[in-house]
Amino acid sequence: MLTIHILLFLLGLFLLYLGAELLVRGASRLALILRISPIVVGLTVVAFGTSSPEFLVSFVAAYNGNIDVAVGNIVGSNIANIGLIIGLSALIKPIVGFKDDIKSELYWLLGVSFVFWFFAFNNIISHVEGILLFAGIIIFTAILVKESIKDRKPNDLDVPPISTGFAIIDRQSEKIRMLIFALWALLGIGILGYGSDMTIDSAVFIAAELGISQVVIGLTMVAFGTSLPELATAIISIIKNENQILIGNIIGSNLFNMLAVAGPIAAIFPIPFSEHVIWFDFPVMIFFTVVLFLILLIKQAIPRILGLVILGLYIFYIVRVVVQ
Repeated sequence: MLTIHILLFLLGLFLLYLGAELLVRGASRLALILRISPIVVGLTVVAFGTSSPEFLVSFVAAYNGNIDVAVGNIVGSNIANIGLIIGLSALIKPIVGFKDDIKSELYWLLGVSFVFWFFAFNNIISHVEGILLFAGIIIFTAILVKESIKDRKPNDLDVPPISTGFAIIDRQSEKIRMLIFALWALLGIGILGYGSDMTIDSAVFIAAELGISQVVIGLTMVAFGTSLPELATAIISIIKNENQILIGNIIGSNLFNMLAVAGPIAAIFPIPFSEHVIWFDFPVMIFFTVVLFLILLIKQAIPRILGLVILGLYIFYIVRVVVQ
């Protein structure tokens, strides 16, 4: 039985690679055809797709009454997205080449993080606060789409379809390609979700067989497992020099976790927060968010040394959580 789960674990890792490859490739080509910045695709399609495990895990946990799992998953995933994924990605290859048009999204991330923490100050996020958070993702997405359409640059796709017969063929060809790349991205999201489930389920079984406690498994593997799609996508993005998709994915995923995961859940099941989460885990999340904000706003690059520091701080946080 242990051997089977080891094989399933390895298969899950392969599916994560395959899903990330399809998602990044499809998303980057969609951005090219639609004439929008890859970072916009990263902030929307890629971020929402890779964050779907967080939503499913948190919603099911809240529905089953395990609200602490939902809370830890949302806050923990935001910390992991920056500390683990940004840190490890920069360590593999320096992150450079993203544009100034990310500034407004960085302000959104910083502002929403503080609002999310503020809502939790009275130890609970209420129905009304949950609705307000969910409204935030709708407003953010609408503004992002509007701005991306406004910033589109004219190219050959803007040739009127009635000008020549060949232009019509070109337009139809582009629509077919667009559909294919969209299917690639959607298939990649599906494979990422399936591979993530397979990997985490197998890892939990293997850890249990080896005598590792359920507490340690929950604090590490479950939180890490829901971040696997972001991690796989980030590694593929950094290898393919799609740094805008990488950064957009992390910013979008963290916004999605607070607005589109915590928001709908709190609107249905008010989310309680312990004093420890409010005064330890939330400040850690805010700290990593501020660090990312300052680096991207001022330096506009993440060299290996900064990646090592960020990853080291994340490891220190995990050790602190496990041994507390």
